[in-house]
Amino acid sequence: MRKRLPIIISLIMLLLAAAGCAGNNHNAVNEPGKKPYPAPEPAKPAIVASNDAFRVYGPAEGSEVGKSFTVKGQARVFEAAFRFSFEDGHNVLAEGQVIADIGAPEWGNFEFIVTLDEAPTSPVGTLTIYELSAKDGSAVHALHLSYNFEKELLNTAALDVPDEPTIVSSNDTPSGD
Repeated sequence: MRKRLPIIISLIMLLLAAAGCAGNNHNAVNEPGKKPYPAPEPAKPAIVASNDAFRVYGPAEGSEVGKSFTVKGQARVFEAAFRFSFEDGHNVLAEGQVIADIGAPEWGNFEFIVTLDEAPTSPVGTLTIYELSAKDGSAVHALHLSYNFEKELLNTAALDVPDEPTIVSSNDTPSGD
């Protein structure tokens, strides 16, 4: 029995030491009254345009855009649904419906691609994002952003601007001969 006593005491001490080490877990989540260390929040992107219903993160107004470009942001709209249109002052070049990942009253994230259906006829285009009114279907909370088109995209034939100016002089008038 005397030989077993030191072994039993040693085992008890080892168990107590192991239990003490396990109790020093600073990241324990399930302990009552203790909160885990908060995870750092990711950096929020800069808002380039906004109103009561929309926050657009990019592209920034005045940026040069190509035949297709991606728009990212957040929307606080009914049932997370909204629409967009993109026009060049003469024609609607793209339009569609977008669904954010959550509806109002929360801010839902969105990302959509604008793809032009035809070449623009002016150097500047306007993207309009808006919500449809549940009352009468009209556009509400419209946010307008202007962008410059890449020069290669322009439909110069539609601009009615000749490549070379035509100069008419009085000497070019037909004579009565």
